[in-house]
Amino acid sequence: MPPRLNARHRPYVSHNYRFKRGDRVTIVSGRYQSHTRVVDSAVFQRSVDYPDHQHPGYHVVLDDERVVTAR
Repeated sequence: MPPRLNARHRPYVSHNYRFKRGDRVTIVSGRYQSHTRVVDSAVFQRSVDYPDHQHPGYHVVLDDERVVTAR
């Protein structure tokens, strides 16, 4: 018997990312505004400001080795 899919599952969603791992990005708003850091990975997940929707974004590594998610 095939597995049941969740109603919110969308297996054919297209993800268009501008940056890839290692690209330098500048954060333009929020707590880390104007920091220029390196993209660690591209992600597709919920965010704190839009918890009911999933959006493409990037995990960015800060100087103190914390990882933040930028959209």
